[in-house]
Amino acid sequence: MKFVECRGSAAEMGRQYGESARSEIRYAEELWTPHFRKYPQRPYFMQEACAALERYAPDVLAELKGVADGAGVAFSFILAINYVDTFGPEVERCTPLMLRHSPDGIIVAKNNDAGEEEKFPFVIRRCVPDKGIPFIQVTYAGWISGLDMMNSEGLANTHGSAGSIFPRPQRRIDIRLRIYELMKQCRNIDQLIYGLQAPDFPLTGKGFSIAVGDSRGECAFIDAAVPNVVVRDRNKEFSWSTNIYETPGMENADMRPVELKPFYRARNRYIAECPAPVDLGGIKAILSDHSVPHAPCRHGKEANAVTAWSMYCLPEKGIVGVADNNPCCNPFTEYSI
Repeated sequence: MKFVECRGSAAEMGRQYGESARSEIRYAEELWTPHFRKYPQRPYFMQEACAALERYAPDVLAELKGVADGAGVAFSFILAINYVDTFGPEVERCTPLMLRHSPDGIIVAKNNDAGEEEKFPFVIRRCVPDKGIPFIQVTYAGWISGLDMMNSEGLANTHGSAGSIFPRPQRRIDIRLRIYELMKQCRNIDQLIYGLQAPDFPLTGKGFSIAVGDSRGECAFIDAAVPNVVVRDRNKEFSWSTNIYETPGMENADMRPVELKPFYRARNRYIAECPAPVDLGGIKAILSDHSVPHAPCRHGKEANAVTAWSMYCLPEKGIVGVADNNPCCNPFTEYSI
């Protein structure tokens, strides 16, 4: 994956990102464009999304414009991929994990999965903003999503897609962009949760199950069936998610088709039946497990997806480890903030 370093103002970081990942972003534009044909009201969408960003996150808007300028692509494309759920509910994606106590401190990790035919490029960004906390993130080329990100204060998160059945008007801030702003401001999970639940920043977007941990040793899962944001498994020793919401009353708040639900429930049961990890080696073992089709390390066919990359965050050490493709056969490279 392309490694990108950015620093400065929001606009400067966006331009540096666009210039450094220009080939990946242009390739992504070719791949994403067919997905946007189902959005015939593009001018209306642009107006609503820009209005929301101007009101709730002007720095994000400046950074997105910088990405488009640096990559030499249309701003409408960059805005769309950062604001629209283009994938839909058809693929079971991602397995976030969280271990509270280990020799390395708290561990927040995940496998990021994709459909077998998807070739969307990803990048690793290390950023030092003029305003805010430095961070490292792994994301789709062209995204500035705050999911799968750790900052230098030791606040980390990983996510799995789930969706939301609730109304989500576009004249709100996308949850990915709201988390991006919060990860540059917050020093612990309490501040992050408070920011996501703040009524002054109404959310739109897909809906995610998010593992969060900080350098104090605090952790939780956030079930964000947008615009509803609730917390579960606070300071549980070991916890995980398989594209589902487990908060009582939210079990059916996702958008997954009925025929796919047995698959992610089987993955959930499988992890529950595995020996609980006690260290980073145990987390890596779960991420690398492909012994059955519904195990976290996925190789297509019966697995219904492929693992595009894997990561772990060590908040107390300021280290993020990333393995491209399947972690069962590719080593983790560690990055420090």
